[in-house]
Amino acid sequence: MTTKAKSYALNIIALIILFALLFSLTASGSINNYYSGILVTVGISIIMTVSLNLTTGLLGQLALGHAGFMSIGAYTSAIITRNLQGIPFGWSLLIGLIAGGLFAAVCGFIIGMPALRLKGDYLAIITLGFGEIIRVVIENTSITGGAAGLTRITRMSRAFSPDAQLSSAVQMGIVFWIMVAVIASIFTLGRSRHGRAIISIRENEVAAEATGIPTTRYKLLAFTLAAFFAGIAGGLYAHQTGILTARYFDFNKSIEYLVMVVLGGMGSITGSILAASVLVALPEVLRGFASWRMVLYSLALITMMIFRPMGLLGTWEFSLSRAWQCTGDFLKRTFMRKERKPKLPFVPHYDVWEDAPVLETHDLGIVFGGLVAAENINIRLMNNEIVGLIGPNGAGKTTVFNLLTGVYSPTSGDIILLGKSIAGKPTHEITNNGIGRTFQNIRLFKSMTVLENIKVAFHTRMHYSPASGIFRTAQYTSEERGMDIRARELLRVFDMEDVADANANSLPYGKQRKLEICRALASNPKVLLLDEPAAGMNPIETQELMETIRIIRTRFSVAILLIEHDMRLVMGICERIYVINYGREIAEGPPDVIANNPDVITAYLGIPEDVHEERAQHAEN
Repeated sequence: MTTKAKSYALNIIALIILFALLFSLTASGSINNYYSGILVTVGISIIMTVSLNLTTGLLGQLALGHAGFMSIGAYTSAIITRNLQGIPFGWSLLIGLIAGGLFAAVCGFIIGMPALRLKGDYLAIITLGFGEIIRVVIENTSITGGAAGLTRITRMSRAFSPDAQLSSAVQMGIVFWIMVAVIASIFTLGRSRHGRAIISIRENEVAAEATGIPTTRYKLLAFTLAAFFAGIAGGLYAHQTGILTARYFDFNKSIEYLVMVVLGGMGSITGSILAASVLVALPEVLRGFASWRMVLYSLALITMMIFRPMGLLGTWEFSLSRAWQCTGDFLKRTFMRKERKPKLPFVPHYDVWEDAPVLETHDLGIVFGGLVAAENINIRLMNNEIVGLIGPNGAGKTTVFNLLTGVYSPTSGDIILLGKSIAGKPTHEITNNGIGRTFQNIRLFKSMTVLENIKVAFHTRMHYSPASGIFRTAQYTSEERGMDIRARELLRVFDMEDVADANANSLPYGKQRKLEICRALASNPKVLLLDEPAAGMNPIETQELMETIRIIRTRFSVAILLIEHDMRLVMGICERIYVINYGREIAEGPPDVIANNPDVITAYLGIPEDVHEERAQHAEN
């Protein structure tokens, strides 16, 4: 076992020791029921906060009705345990908690299906309305006790032992280990291919879709999982207090958990744990200043947001997942004779016929309202060919790229990739079918490392499930090692392996451009679309880029369609060039023909036709 692995394993051992200490102190009476109750409330708040952080922090989607899922779990668990009197309470509690979590997850799935397909703040508005609807439904339903709520719910502290002090310790133990399980699940999920997919959506949804991530599906996964954990937290709350009223789960409660997420750090699970602990304990600490308690509490929050707007920890994270993984690796090496070999990402097979284009468009066009942005675009791209797409600013070049990659759906014409129509398909499907792209404005996942940016693009070429990512199975380990090998091989081609563990945002501009191309190639495309790759580069960097593009074409056997304003680069590497102006194709041919085409010159320089005729007559004379 390595020194590093020992260090991480010690974190797990320290966690177990901490629990044993708290349990023994509570059982012995050193921590009375009042303080053990606060610890239980802290544990439940941590579960709620880290589950909300999965949606708001890791996914980047604002949700304002998280307490609604908590109320669903609370009432479901309470009703089930009240009706399962014939079995031991321990089993009925387990059934109630799981059922509450599942029912909340189902509701989350139903709410998320329409809301998460929309852009902007629709999720916040819908979840806000959902939270209020749930509260009203609970208050007007007889099975939930109506406005009076439910009483005489069996408490965890009274169910397992006649000794009140020992039962408080057991209650704390139940909440503690469920809390640890939830935290560990979110930690490990966040460091799997599924977690990288979720974070990539937060960083840049358009780029995530372009790397092959089905963004709606992963939004729904994160939202449903967050609702499941909130439902479990609600069940624990119901059996902690023994009384439920719908008023507890109002809008203010959702905002309270959102404040904990923001103060801890958006995307930092460790920050959520600290913020939940502090904000639950602080009002109790300030009870001695009863008249000033809320004023001091509010001032603390305001001060925090002024001097630390990114939250307590920002995006910093204590890597419990590494402790989990290293401990697991040690146990596997100790008790298992064989270890799986790395499973490398599979290489898609593309059927390419001789003398047939890999990509072609037929009268492609799109209209935005009454504006014709592109029409009658006919492009043919042969295998391993480098083709330029040029035109003045605003000519519609990027619009064509967006049509080819599914960002826009064409209103006319067709797009044929490897003999099959892809017009109107979502971006992630087009990427999986063989088109990769870069963007005019660099769209990296800037909070991720260089290596993680590449791994996101391997997502669809690997197969392990979210559960495998959480529990760190052999399949997870094998596929992650394979992704790591392939990602480093790609970076080596671009001479960037030395910055593999650097933050993508810290790279100089030229290397950020290279990283974006490298990430596009990780999806193993047959057609690569480069949108102004030399923008902002100096002449030396541009020359290096020309050589890189040639290497890409040869080594990866891809056809390249290139948008670029640097004519030296275009004329130097392109075999054919298409020119468009005002959304229409005006010329096509080899570089020397395009350079002398009067229509092209007019489009770029605005020279009238009569001047061309005069110059032509002058040349003849």
